[in-house]
Amino acid sequence: MFDWLDLTAVVFMVWFLLIVIKKIRTKKGELDAFVFFVALAAEIIFVRFNQPGIPVIIARGLSYGGFLFSVLLFDLRTVFQKDLTKLQLKKLKKDFDDLADRSELLRQRFITMLDLLDDGIAFRTDDDMMYGTKAYIDLVPFEEHEFSYEMFLMRMHPDDRSSYKETLNKTSRRKPDFHTKYRMKHKNEYVWIQEKGTRLEYQKRTMFITLIKGLDVKKYPGTNVDVLNQLAIDSAYFEHIQALNHKRNPYTIVVFELSNIPAINEKYGRDIGDLMMGEFITKMAYHFLKDIHAVFRLTGIRFAMVITDFRKVEMLRRALEQGGDLINYRMRFGDVEESVYPSFGLHHVKLFDEPVDATAERVMKALNIALDETTPENYFIIR
Repeated sequence: MFDWLDLTAVVFMVWFLLIVIKKIRTKKGELDAFVFFVALAAEIIFVRFNQPGIPVIIARGLSYGGFLFSVLLFDLRTVFQKDLTKLQLKKLKKDFDDLADRSELLRQRFITMLDLLDDGIAFRTDDDMMYGTKAYIDLVPFEEHEFSYEMFLMRMHPDDRSSYKETLNKTSRRKPDFHTKYRMKHKNEYVWIQEKGTRLEYQKRTMFITLIKGLDVKKYPGTNVDVLNQLAIDSAYFEHIQALNHKRNPYTIVVFELSNIPAINEKYGRDIGDLMMGEFITKMAYHFLKDIHAVFRLTGIRFAMVITDFRKVEMLRRALEQGGDLINYRMRFGDVEESVYPSFGLHHVKLFDEPVDATAERVMKALNIALDETTPENYFIIR
């Protein structure tokens, strides 16, 4: 029944199986298939059916020779290793996709958390690329979260760029923190920005993390005292003195004028002058007042404080005698570094029955004496 199943038939079956495996695994084997079918046709025609034309030995030689050709070119390692590599790559791709999904989820959570902060946060990498949170790009402003350090500097006021770069260059591994103020172009005007940051170094790579917020010159420097536009005016000043007279407790009126502010406004712009006045007034209120509402704006550059604590009055008197910041208070905003030169008139009030306008006029005379060029000090006290 199986008399056809001899060695040659087995060779053809094995040969065919090798061709099929090779075709499936490597997508190759066209030449092997061509030789196989030629040899199979010769075997059937000239050997099995004894047709004349080709001797049996030549037909069998073609069969065994073709089989040997396929065997020699059939690399088991290549065939099965390729399949193994595909499995490994598929697993690696799945692991990579899972890791990428987890990393993206973590990144989105981190960005969302940062965007909840009112202050803007930016990261500057060692390739001078920056990433800013929503609050940051709204302040700067940029349309995209990622931008270059050069683009950031181009938004900054030209007069503040060198000072900003100098501030960052002064940071080091031992002193990584910095604090600076500068102007950034927002729409068609410049706004003041306050920036706090720190320098990070890792494997010879230098990066910066910064925190910024806008400075409202009307409320600088961020205290509960609206030091310029919402300061109480002279009518509230008179009412405050009258209320103290009713209590019949001694108090001291301090009137001061920041005489060089108009020159600063003319040289640098009104916003610089407002910032300097705001910082000086806040310094005075912090050191010498209990009630932060006891500060009054009398004119554009004249202000009044009413001090009810005798110890604070003594501190102020000693500070005036010793000089220092109260005579030459130096401030820096961006690339602008200037001083304010205040003059003080002080009146220790112990009589409570005279009209308040007379009391106010007396302390104003003390200020005018301090402003006189013949007065050696920048203050005058009526005791």
